[in-house]
Amino acid sequence: MAEIPFCSANLPAAALLGAIAAGGYVLAHARHRQLRFTLLDAMIVVAIMAIVTAIAMPLVTAAGEQAKQSTLLQNLRTLRSQIELYKVEHGGEAPLLYEGTFPQLTEATNAAGLPGPPGQDYPHGPYLPGIPDNPYTGSSVVTPTETFPPADTTPAGGWLYHQKTGQIAADLADHLRN
Repeated sequence: MAEIPFCSANLPAAALLGAIAAGGYVLAHARHRQLRFTLLDAMIVVAIMAIVTAIAMPLVTAAGEQAKQSTLLQNLRTLRSQIELYKVEHGGEAPLLYEGTFPQLTEATNAAGLPGPPGQDYPHGPYLPGIPDNPYTGSSVVTPTETFPPADTTPAGGWLYHQKTGQIAADLADHLRN
C-alpha cells in the first residue's frame, strides 16, 4: 500500500503530537521538582510549540490552495454539466450568454429557450441558482471567447465561454486548457 505523505490532513495529529510532547515535558519536570517551573522550562515548552507551528503553517497554506483548486474544479464541473443538460433539453443548442451571465440557466425556459416564470409554459430549468464564483478571483462574470480552448485571460476573471460549442473554462492562465 502507498504511504500517505505528511499533509494538511495530518495537521491535527501534528498539533496533538506537539501538545503531548509539551505536556509530557511539563509533567515529567513537575514530578521531579514538585511543580516549580523555571524560565528555562517555559522556554522549552514555547520552543516545542513554535516548532509545531512552524511545521503547521505551510500545511495550512497548502490546504487553502487545495480548497480553492477543488472548488474551482467542482464549479467548472457544475457549469459544464448544466450547460450539457440545457443542450439536451433544447435540441443541442447551447445557452446564450447575455451581459456576462446565463439567463437561460438561471431561469425557467420553454422549449425554444426563452426564459419565463416556472410552470407549464416554461418547464425546463432553472439549471443553476446563479453562476458560481471563480474561487481565485471571486468573479462570476462569464466572458465570450472566439476560440476554445481560449487563447488568453480577461480582466473580468470569472469564466470564458465559447458560444458555438457551449464549452466553458476558468478565466485563469493556468486553467485555460482544462
